[in-house]
Amino acid sequence: MRYFLYTLLAAGLAVGFLLLSQVYPDNYVKVYLGGYVVEMSFIGFLMLATIGVISFYFLVRFVRTIIFAPTLFGRWRQRRKVIVSDRDLGSGYLSLIKGDWHAAEKRLTVHADDSPVPYVSYLAAAQAAQEQGKLTQRDEYLSRAYKAAPKETLAIGLTKARLHQAAGQWNMARATLEDIYSLGKNNAQYTAMLMQIHQHSGNWADAKALLPLARKQQALPDEQLQKIDDEVYIESLKTAIDLDAAWKALPRAQRKKSNIIARYCGHLIEAQRDVEAEKLIVSAMKNEWDDNLVELFARLDSKSPVKARRVAEGWLMAQPDNAFANLAAGHHALAEKNTELAKKYLQAAITFGQLPEAYRLLGELFESADERAKALQLFKSGLLVKQDEPSTRPLALNSQKSSAKRSN
Repeated sequence: MRYFLYTLLAAGLAVGFLLLSQVYPDNYVKVYLGGYVVEMSFIGFLMLATIGVISFYFLVRFVRTIIFAPTLFGRWRQRRKVIVSDRDLGSGYLSLIKGDWHAAEKRLTVHADDSPVPYVSYLAAAQAAQEQGKLTQRDEYLSRAYKAAPKETLAIGLTKARLHQAAGQWNMARATLEDIYSLGKNNAQYTAMLMQIHQHSGNWADAKALLPLARKQQALPDEQLQKIDDEVYIESLKTAIDLDAAWKALPRAQRKKSNIIARYCGHLIEAQRDVEAEKLIVSAMKNEWDDNLVELFARLDSKSPVKARRVAEGWLMAQPDNAFANLAAGHHALAEKNTELAKKYLQAAITFGQLPEAYRLLGELFESADERAKALQLFKSGLLVKQDEPSTRPLALNSQKSSAKRSN
């Protein structure tokens, strides 16, 4: 654009000179230089003066360029380095997203020191190194990030703690968060990570103390915070010396939640207070279906197995394919010595859920009928299922304890 303006200006001057020569054709300029006299037309003088000024301007610029050439070249090199480092940062992050850890680490670090934000490159490189199992190199990149931007302690500390968590180094993650407590105490991400550490370590007392702040900062989704809140109350039941007092101390809303009721009933069953657990489970199931409650009902030593079996059959009317409800019906049918019904329901529990407890009970049933081959096969199948799919349900009681209770 500017060259176009220069051309337009030159054309305007040329037209102006032409018009002047036509209006004043006889005017001239006489210049005395020492003993010489130079005489020329006025228009020629103007043209010569213009050319002289322009030439002088370009001469000055040329000389200035030569003088400042090293400085200008240095600035150009610096701009070039920044462009290259930005390009490597972008391609490195793209490789990180793709999971090409080796390429990501190389591209993120090769020109990191030339970047305006080198710590960003080093933090991303630390993740790439960790994904390759290079924990020593990861720590080196984290150290470089801190040296490059000591004012970004919070961002670097959070990244470091997150990487420790991902590597299973929970104690180191906690130590890192403690180091940046003064900077992170009002940061939602800091609170979320600290809460996750409390969850992992089972430190529910600290988790409970942190819950109000986590809710205020919206550090975690409401559903997750509610789950933590439930775990805090469940832990209070687990560690309580007086179980009944701990249960009564729970807020009314908590005593209506099926997961907390299930945990309390689990403790009642372990304390051989099956009658209380049975009443509570039946009452809770009227409000909300919960497989944990049904599973616990299948382990009860009911004083009225016929009544308990009918309760389970009522649940089966709503969910006939539910393995736990079939297990409960089979367990109580077995307790009332109704072997045919017990076989039916236990076989259904195996069909719909391959529950190890169903294999065991049905195996014991065949063993008592002197059908040892079938019993042995069921015991083996139950063990294989238990090994292949280990139970993650925290409420399951020890099967040997249940057997001992029945024998008593």
